[in-house]
Amino acid sequence: MKRILFVLVLLASVAGCEVVENKGNRAVTKERPAVNIPLALRQRNWLGSKREGSCVHATMISLFRWQGRYKTADRWRSTYGNGEWPEDMAAKFDREGIRYAYVENGDVRFLEWACRTRRGCGITVMGGAHMVALVHLDDKWAALLDNNNVSKFIWVPRETLIAEWKASYGWAVTPIYTPSAPLPQ
Repeated sequence: MKRILFVLVLLASVAGCEVVENKGNRAVTKERPAVNIPLALRQRNWLGSKREGSCVHATMISLFRWQGRYKTADRWRSTYGNGEWPEDMAAKFDREGIRYAYVENGDVRFLEWACRTRRGCGITVMGGAHMVALVHLDDKWAALLDNNNVSKFIWVPRETLIAEWKASYGWAVTPIYTPSAPLPQ
């Protein structure tokens, strides 16, 4: 019996779920990370035509797919690549008719909103040289999906992530289509 319970707990942690107590002593399953992009929908980074990494585009493609915009993701993958900056990315989104929101000022409320609404967002790290997807942010932890290794989420303390992001220009961006269904309350 202990072995079966251990296997169930292990499977829940691998699947990205945790059990929490809710009001009325009833247990509910809460997805963690909040933006739990399935492995099949995660886009790996690639070298663009200028031999530059396409991390910004890879991150957006994963977020498009998470938000159910598969055709947009496919078109984006076949059209864009290489490095990217906020103004150029905004121009591309505008040209393509993509709904989006972004900040360049390190406003943490944007990150909280993107994760709370289960959209996630791309954030700059490594001094602005790389973009990853922020897929979870709570009072203690942040989870990242790095397009250089899409096989796992990277968990870091919240304050560590925020300090790194702010030191990396504080740019965050997300498509703003309908996110996944809300979690049970």
